[in-house]
Amino acid sequence: MSVSVMLLIVTEGGRLLMHLRDDKAGILHPGCWAGFGGSVECGESADDALKREILEETGLELVHAQFLTEVIDLHEEGGRGDVIRMYFTHSSITQADIDLKEGAGVGVFSLEELASMKLSPFVRRVIAEHGPRLISGL
Repeated sequence: MSVSVMLLIVTEGGRLLMHLRDDKAGILHPGCWAGFGGSVECGESADDALKREILEETGLELVHAQFLTEVIDLHEEGGRGDVIRMYFTHSSITQADIDLKEGAGVGVFSLEELASMKLSPFVRRVIAEHGPRLISGL
């Protein structure tokens, strides 16, 4: 079982800055909205992996992130059974600040908007369970 990390960015308006995954064969959850992140490499801590992945995907240096929860990317939902360590941060980052290196795009959405969008299944579960905590930062 592999470990991955993912960051959910809460904007100043209490909305989530999300990453649209490429819609192509060979990637997990193609065409789904998710946070930013990826796999923890051998010998790397989850915190270091998160910083590396954010820099690789967005061009941004991550200063502060809080651990939110751990979730499994379930096989029956199209995942590989990976453990995903979910983090969040409250930030003034905007879409314009992102120098997207991977994926099909970025967008900023309210929890209500995300409820009807195509999300990676494990992200949907995390938002359903922790959405109000994400927004409030508690």
